[in-house]
Amino acid sequence: MFEGILGIKKPTFGLDIGNKTMKVCQIKGTGRGAHLVGAAEVEIPEGSLSKEGVGDKKKIVDALLQAIKIAKPHGISARIISSALPESLVFTKSLDVPQMTIAEINKNIPYQATEFFPIPINDTYMDWQIVGENKTNHTMEVLVVAAPKVLVNSLNETIKSAGFELMGLETKPSAVTRALISENDIGPYLIMDIGARITGLTCYDMKTIKLTSTATLGGDEIQKDFENSLKSISSEAVHLIKYYQNRIGQSQVFKKIILAGGGANIERVAPTIENLTKIKTEIGLPQINLKTYDPRFATAIGLALKNI
Repeated sequence: MFEGILGIKKPTFGLDIGNKTMKVCQIKGTGRGAHLVGAAEVEIPEGSLSKEGVGDKKKIVDALLQAIKIAKPHGISARIISSALPESLVFTKSLDVPQMTIAEINKNIPYQATEFFPIPINDTYMDWQIVGENKTNHTMEVLVVAAPKVLVNSLNETIKSAGFELMGLETKPSAVTRALISENDIGPYLIMDIGARITGLTCYDMKTIKLTSTATLGGDEIQKDFENSLKSISSEAVHLIKYYQNRIGQSQVFKKIILAGGGANIERVAPTIENLTKIKTEIGLPQINLKTYDPRFATAIGLALKNI
């Protein structure tokens, strides 16, 4: 994809649009030899991204152009963007279906989606991934994700008006997982991405995302009411783990909780969550060598790594 006449892949950079800030990141090289070209975070109007699309497109364009210019250690030169949508703005559903071919899944999933997605299928862009198989019962587990067309089209138009090209969109859990977990790591882990307003919860097992959820509390609320906020988020995390364990029919022991997002920087968050959940909890580290790392950039790093 995006190869020139010489077969050279064009450089891309990750764009993470959050509730209050925008983060960009470009990485060069592969594997452990990869290094950071530049990264930056700039403020944007609160709630700039919603299910109705991009709120103030000009302000988002201005913020994007500013971010790539002030990125450190070097400005970002790539013109192709890899971006993501937060879980709160997409619809995700795990389905158990009879074993079938890829063509059959493509045909059947949209029909099934009408039963559980709250907006008309014609108004969404949809994608799916096989995340498990049960050969005994001859079934497959398929993770289906749908995003409102109005949101995707609005974001694409905004990026184009800034002079860039959108390579693709994915969910933030996919990007965070790519950034923090080796592709050969089986798991299982719970990834807790603590944003300003929302905390994303992701069950990762058998080398893939199995289940996602969100807690409507984030770093802003944690700083206001530390103990009660973390009790609520930890309770949501434990509930999701138990639901996953019961649903797959075996007691998978989660090895640890991996923290990402700006809320992971708040003092005593990791040990408090570990005490509340009784599961080892630590800030996740990226799968590339960086001189410094801030968990706020986990999503942006994962997006930047997508093309690599």
